[in-house]
Amino acid sequence: MFAKIQIAAVLAATALATPALAADPRVNIVNESGLTVAKVQMSGVYSGTWGPDLLGDYVLRSGYHLNLVQGSYSSGNCRYDLRVTFVGGRQMEIRDFNACATTSVTIYSRSYNLA
Repeated sequence: MFAKIQIAAVLAATALATPALAADPRVNIVNESGLTVAKVQMSGVYSGTWGPDLLGDYVLRSGYHLNLVQGSYSSGNCRYDLRVTFVGGRQMEIRDFNACATTSVTIYSRSYNLA
């Protein structure tokens, strides 16, 4: 059960899904924070609302990663907002990142790195 969690968040069943989902960029969310992540949410850039928790019933422990496909949250572009909620409630937001130019988002306890 504690094996490395790798979840493909293909959200074709959601109302926001697009037919071009297979061509959408993928981003690996890597937790190197030393903390457990309770929620990962995305939205189209500056949409004002957050998508569902992409972890569902899971958590993302430090040292583990989550592989995402972003198509469900875009409006025809590559710009996204990402919110990570740690166990205990502290949140980190990454605003307006380019998922077409980013393959990995590494979360640290107080910062992040886009690669």
